[in-house]
Amino acid sequence: MLSESRAALYRSQAAVELADVLHRRGKSEEAAEVLCGVLGDFSSERGAVHAAAAHRLLGIIAEDTRDTQAAEEHCVRALSLLERAGAAGDLADLCRLLGDLLCRTGRVEAALDAYRTGLGHRTAPGTTTLGPAPAQPPL
Repeated sequence: MLSESRAALYRSQAAVELADVLHRRGKSEEAAEVLCGVLGDFSSERGAVHAAAAHRLLGIIAEDTRDTQAAEEHCVRALSLLERAGAAGDLADLCRLLGDLLCRTGRVEAALDAYRTGLGHRTAPGTTTLGPAPAQPPL
C-alpha cells in the first residue's frame, strides 16, 4: 500500500520495523535483505533516524554472525547519522552497543570513547544537577 501511494519514507520505516520483527523471530538473513533493500531510500536529511536504525540492526546481525568488523562499521554509520539528527536517546543506546562491542574485541580505550560520546549527548548544559546553570535570557 505504501509503495503504491508513493510514500517512500513510510514504506522504508515499515521495512525497518519488519526487519526488526524478522530478526527477533530468528530470521536474520531475511531481515538483512529487507534492510539492504531500503538503505538507499534514506538520506542524512530525510529519514536519518530510520537509516540509523537500519544500520544499528545490521550491526547487531553482523555481531550475531561474529563479523565484528561489519558490526562496528554499521554502528559507526548509525552513530554519524544520529549525531547529525540530534537523536540523543537513540545515540546513547547505540554508543552503549558500540562500546560493548569494542570491549568484547579488547579495544577498551575505544570503548570508553564510545561510552563518553553517548553520555556527552545526554548531558547538555542545564540537564545536570551540578554544574553551570542555564544562561539567563537577555533583558
